[in-house]
Amino acid sequence: MERLAVQAFDAGARTFRPALLHLEGDRCLGVEPRAQGESEYYLTPGLIDSHAHVYPGATDLGIHADRIGLSTGVHLVVDAGSAGSANFPCLRDYVLPTCQVEVRAFLNISRIGLITKQPYYDRRNLDLQAAVRCLREDGGSLLLGVKVLSSGLIVEDAGMEPIRMALEAGQALGRPVMAHLVEGPPSNTETMALLRGGDIITHIFHGAPNLAANQRAGAGPNPKYCGLANVMWNPDGTPTPPLEAALTRGVLLDVGHGAASLDQAVARAAIGAGVREFSISTDAHIRNVDTVVHSLPHTMSKFLALGMSLAEVTASVTVIPARQLGLSGWCGDLARRATLLRVRPKAPEDPPFLDAYGAEIPAAQVIEPAAVVQEGRLATLSAL
Repeated sequence: MERLAVQAFDAGARTFRPALLHLEGDRCLGVEPRAQGESEYYLTPGLIDSHAHVYPGATDLGIHADRIGLSTGVHLVVDAGSAGSANFPCLRDYVLPTCQVEVRAFLNISRIGLITKQPYYDRRNLDLQAAVRCLREDGGSLLLGVKVLSSGLIVEDAGMEPIRMALEAGQALGRPVMAHLVEGPPSNTETMALLRGGDIITHIFHGAPNLAANQRAGAGPNPKYCGLANVMWNPDGTPTPPLEAALTRGVLLDVGHGAASLDQAVARAAIGAGVREFSISTDAHIRNVDTVVHSLPHTMSKFLALGMSLAEVTASVTVIPARQLGLSGWCGDLARRATLLRVRPKAPEDPPFLDAYGAEIPAAQVIEPAAVVQEGRLATLSAL
């Protein structure tokens, strides 16, 4: 029997403690606490990427879930609204069976989901009864809740109708709504006022409208969307009153990095002000996975550079999303399901650590997956 010295994550205390992982070949026999000792390996509950787009071929953005799955240390990928009620059966019956990584999903309130980035252009696709029926028939086996994109470039002239309908569907079945908030109209202030405890705001560090950010991205000012009251954070990183009111009601926060939704200045200010209770997710899709996002560990490394500790980053991809998504028992037996990480110095060959506007985040350390434990079996991803 082999014993691997690790720092094991204590989900209750949200800290790492010295431990030994007992192995017999590739079988994990258990995790035993030890009094003291260092290790380059960190044993965590299976990583959760709580916002991605993994409906390839049938949608505008989709990638195969295994591109960002077990090979990167991720045990669960959550698709954030790629499918609506009309095309969810295809995702369920034909796409997900090809995935090695576990996938769950939020159902788009639009019947067609993200076949294009215009899900609400035809109002006939906003079908409350079809969404409720699809969620009820699934019974929670794959669908976690309802997804709505409530920002100006997506809703176009539909205004507040998509988010009001998404909330009605969620209310009917007691499911959370994940709300994509970026540029307006409708403004984030209007939208946040409607969200209930347990609902999730994604793209929390978008920084829009931000004329400087638009100019850095090469987009230039957009007179339709700039100057609107959409910013969720004060310059000192504290929540604005509408966001503070939402948080008081129990509304939850998700990063959703994506191609345009992580402004490092906004994130650094909020983290500096003590904000830690959010899930870190990639919003990985075809337009960002090979450029700014890469993987969940790559995204985690950015938040290490932005001022969070390794334990805080780990909680943001395990304990926090498990609680947000209602995954009881997710952070239990580390000998059954876990990710083995190491933290190493940044190397010249590493891809640059960029925010969504192309500005480099000065990262000195890289979080790297070394192995995954799946159903009690250890599969190495790099030399141990």
